[in-house]
Formats: sequence, structure tokens, C-alpha cells
Amino acid sequence: MPNRTRGRGSVSSPRKAVAGPEAFRDHTDPDHVQSQAATLLLIGSHLRGDLPAMRARTQATLRAATPAEPPISTEDADALGFPPILPSGERFSATAIAQIVSPSGQSVRRAKPRKPTPEDITARAERFYRDANSESAAALLHASLSHPQPLVRVSAASSYADVAVNPAPAIKVLEDGVRSKDLLVRDVAAYALAHIDPGNPRLKPLLREKRLPTRRKPTRTSTIIHGTWAASGSWWQPGGDFWTYLHDNVDPSLYGAADRFGWTGGYSDAARADAGASFHQWVESHNLDGLDLYTHSHGGSVAMLASQAGTKIGKLVLLSCPVHWPKYMPDFDLTQKAISVRVHMDLVILADRGGQKFSDPRIQEHVLSLWFDHFATHDPANWQK
Repeated sequence: MPNRTRGRGSVSSPRKAVAGPEAFRDHTDPDHVQSQAATLLLIGSHLRGDLPAMRARTQATLRAATPAEPPISTEDADALGFPPILPSGERFSATAIAQIVSPSGQSVRRAKPRKPTPEDITARAERFYRDANSESAAALLHASLSHPQPLVRVSAASSYADVAVNPAPAIKVLEDGVRSKDLLVRDVAAYALAHIDPGNPRLKPLLREKRLPTRRKPTRTSTIIHGTWAASGSWWQPGGDFWTYLHDNVDPSLYGAADRFGWTGGYSDAARADAGASFHQWVESHNLDGLDLYTHSHGGSVAMLASQAGTKIGKLVLLSCPVHWPKYMPDFDLTQKAISVRVHMDLVILADRGGQKFSDPRIQEHVLSLWFDHFATHDPANWQK
């Protein structure tokens, strides 16, 4: 898997999707592993019926003659070879799943259930692609809870909690994942756990803020708004890698004083709404209307809420922003330009149950030639390319 530090995303991101059951035949290669993770997260999206619901909400805000774009690119889903699968409200017990995967007539009673092996995962993936339905999907998700790679385990757990009679095994996998030093594993786990068990105490340490010291003076041109769980990250603060890249190469007046804006990074609509109002107040108190904003993840949601509160924005750059339209949308009368930059099939956005692309033509879409990595959009190496 790619190497990571706590302040940034992957050093080298996978550049391709591996399609169909082939993805599940290798359990170590990053392209295969992250393709498996995306597939398992997509299973949850389809079984929950997320995609038609998101598309309907978007369509309601557009002119009737303008069809809403699919919230997840059909080209990306095709590149993964993801099979058609209908929404289902079914839930399965471990015993029921054992009956699904057991050959006809073979007893499924065991003194102690056998832990699925990598070979079991591969076999269940083959079955899922032959006959994609809620049963074969549940069997694959259940087996993947025991995958040797933590990213695949937390992705499986994110979807399995929605189809299991007993979600406790999935919650345990997600709790373990929240402690990971790999940011992609951590955030997929944290976003999913916040949906399933928002009061889980394992999420609280992610809200700790850590301010880097700085002696820079206030400036007037642009600033960064970080996303969920990122209040303690260094990348967006003065001296951090992304802040330094923007300051040195894009905007030398990037705000970097000690009173720079930050928010809790909490995973809730209330936390984002409070942050949007706080940012509006911060802008007013500094007389900084018209700032260019570089936002990551739900930092984009915060910026859009701030514009709804009356904040004037110059250029709004939405990096890896989950699409929850129209709950989070900019006031276009107060926003001069809006640009979305993303990767193909962002795993964290899948765990967030959000859309990957905007339908409103007033937001320019730019897709990097990278896959899966939520943090690639604020990696200076990718900006340099």
C-alpha cells in the first residue's frame, strides 16, 4: 500500500482501476487492493439506493429539460466492471450467509465458524460477478471483513453494517480502522463509523486541534479551509506542505497569520453549519470579502454554507468535495468562479455516501488521472504535475 504521513495523502497513488473479479485475485498490489475497496463501497451505495436518491435531489434543483448527471461517473463504474445490482432492504445473519456460500446439501453447522481466507474472498467475488444480487453481495462483504488489507476490511465493514442483522463485527473493524496511521484507511473507517454509530468514542480523538506556530502577518487574498477530521493536520497550516506550495507557487498572499480560520472538523451537518457561520464572521471581522478559497473535502461544504450566509467568494476551489446537493451548494451570486478537482472513484466520498461529481454547469469539473485517493488533490506533487 502507498506510504503516508499523518499530514498528507499518498506519496504514490494508484493510477488505474482493475476491473471485475480480476481485482480480487491479488491481495497486495495497490491497484487491486483499492479497486476491491471501491467495489465493496459501491455495493453499499447500490444496496442502500444512494445513487437514485442523490440524482433525484439534484434533478429537483435543475431545469426539467436538463437531466442531472449520475452522482458517480458511469465511466468510472464501467472501468471497475461493476455489475448492475438493485437496491435491497434485506439483512443477513452470519448463519444465513453461511447457507448462501455452502454447497447444496452440506451442513453449515460448525462448533466454531471458520474465518474466511483470501481464497474464500476470491471465490465469493467470482460468484458476485456471475450473479450480482443482495445475497452474493452480502457473502462477499462478510468474507472481506477478514481481508489481509485494512483498507479492504474497513470498506467491507462500511457496507456490511447496512446488510447485516448484527453489525457488531463491522463496527469493530471500523473502530480498529479509525486508529490507523494510514489516512485513507482512517478516513474511510471514520466516515463510515460516523454514519453507523455517530456517538462512538473512537471518533473523539480525531477532533483534537493542533495549531502550528507562525509569525506571519495577516494577508488579504486567499485562505485554505480543511475538511473533516483535519483540524490537527499540518498540510493546510503555515509550514505545511500544501500551504507552502500554494504560498510559494500560486498566491504569495495566502493567509497564514496566527488567527487563521479553522474549525472542529466534526462529522455532522451541525458542525459544518456552525463552521460556515463562523467563517462568515471571521471574514467580516477581517474585512476580507472576496477571498479565493482552497477547500478540501467537507471544507468545501463549509465554504458553500458561508456563501449562503452572505460571504463573497472570488475563486472557490473544491478539492475532493463530497456532493450533497442541494444541501451544500454555493450562492452563485456571491461566488465569482467555482472549480471542482477530484480523482476517479474517491473512496472516502463513497464512505461518506456522497456524490462524486457536480451536475450544475456553473461548477467546472476537473478529474485527475488518479484513482481512489481522497488526499491526492492536496498533494503538492500532483499540483506540480
